[in-house]
Amino acid sequence: MKRKAVAAVLTAVMVASMFTGCGSDNGSSSAKSASAASAASAANDTVDEDGKVNGIMYQEGLPLVDEGDYTFSIFCDDSSESGEFIMLDEFKKQTNVDVDLKIYPYETATERLNLDLNSGDYADVIGGWTLSDNAILTYGVNQGVFIPLEDYFEKYCPNISAILDLPGVREKMTAPDGHIYTIPYVCGDTTVGYSPYINTKWLENVGMSMPTTTDEFEAVLKAFKEQDANGNGDASDEIPFSTDPNNKHIEAMAGYFGLPMNKLGIAIQDEKVVYGGVSNTYREFLSWFHKLYADGLVDVELYTQDSSTWEGKGNQDLYGVSIAYGSNEFTGIPAAEERGDFDSMPVLNTDKGGIWLRDTEGFSVYRTQAVITNKAEHPEIICRWFDNAFALENGIGCNRGPVGVIVNKEDDGYHAIDTTTLSEEDQEKYSWGNLWPQSLPKYLPVDFEFVEEHPMYDEKKATEEAYEANLTKEIIPSYWIDLDKIDTFSDTNTAIKDFFEQQQAQFVCGELDIDNDADWQAYVDGMYSLGLEDWVATQGIEEIAK
Repeated sequence: MKRKAVAAVLTAVMVASMFTGCGSDNGSSSAKSASAASAASAANDTVDEDGKVNGIMYQEGLPLVDEGDYTFSIFCDDSSESGEFIMLDEFKKQTNVDVDLKIYPYETATERLNLDLNSGDYADVIGGWTLSDNAILTYGVNQGVFIPLEDYFEKYCPNISAILDLPGVREKMTAPDGHIYTIPYVCGDTTVGYSPYINTKWLENVGMSMPTTTDEFEAVLKAFKEQDANGNGDASDEIPFSTDPNNKHIEAMAGYFGLPMNKLGIAIQDEKVVYGGVSNTYREFLSWFHKLYADGLVDVELYTQDSSTWEGKGNQDLYGVSIAYGSNEFTGIPAAEERGDFDSMPVLNTDKGGIWLRDTEGFSVYRTQAVITNKAEHPEIICRWFDNAFALENGIGCNRGPVGVIVNKEDDGYHAIDTTTLSEEDQEKYSWGNLWPQSLPKYLPVDFEFVEEHPMYDEKKATEEAYEANLTKEIIPSYWIDLDKIDTFSDTNTAIKDFFEQQQAQFVCGELDIDNDADWQAYVDGMYSLGLEDWVATQGIEEIAK
């Protein structure tokens, strides 16, 4: 009830401010106070002698509140070492709202979030990659821990409302009960997400060409292992193949055998959505990949290392090939005007049906990136805070760097400077990871482009162009779970996901024999016993591939 009352007060303040015109500050403040007092009286809220409602002096524009009046907490995952972000400081200056950021590494964030939710001691806002559809349905639709936001968006958030009105966005964001529980995160995206990057300098050093088949790829990895591919005088420190610990995506390479899969085992086959995680094609891929592992061609820490270990080895030039979103994630080498030592490895076996999974249609809608919980005393202020973050120049700041520092506005558009001209200290200060917690929603129009005076080599664009001819025509769509299946889906989804990942690791590492029919059948039977058929039905999957 108090939440509705405060919202009514804020509406009164905003309406009153539209009629105060350009009068003096005192007149405007008086009008706001009077409107607030009237609305608060009707709602039985408290207005102090300064005109503050329940301790908050509401503002129609910026700042949102008087300095020191309001603080809210955000839980999120991020790899930042400092936990300090340029744009959070900027938003504090703009809004007078303080943010208590509770930030955890991705590897521990999910466990910590579960502990917080189970204990009841959770933040005002929960954001990041730790959330899921199942969490929205469980804690939003069923339990009311996450609150509906569509009314706040409609009343106070023009930027968010415009995003929701983009084609298909509102529909994707709306949960089965008709409510929207999350802050939208819509961005231009690449058609190819995680993919293998290969060290072309190593290829040159061992006298090999870019592989085009799985046999050629295996031969390249053997050359990387047996020769001094990195040229440091030690022929034993090379790691032919590795992958991002948090986004392994090795099952995507089942596409080399004709069945491109995502990390849940969902695949595209003959332009239909199928489940591929128990198929003979997936088994064929695992048998091939296990052989690479058994021959010492795969990082022995593939399933045990964390991000810092993976990045540390990459920084030492120890990788011949690694799956990643971009090669700079593991090389530590910043973007440059020319391509570096790593290049996108092409889709293999294309002459035999090799194909890669198309990740997006050029933009993505993330509907589980940030929720407001029932702990928040003033969700309307939080919504307005995010709406301000989505204003164009703030979006530029979160994505590239502050306007007036890293980006300059000129008559022909927004010019991004060459950051290599900055001091080393400022290059670090304004680096992408220090701008904004990158697991939280941000926004730039999908068609927005910077004017680049010294364009950096666009590795992702090059990957898209190289892969386009060999991508699936379709993407894997996302479905909300039927409301009557929420309770059973949660446990089934977790069990199937965990079993799929655990068995994959055991087959790859040889703890289970992928070529032994009994071991494989036990895995398949295990998936079905966990409820695979029902799980597939809730995902909108057309069939289970054999």
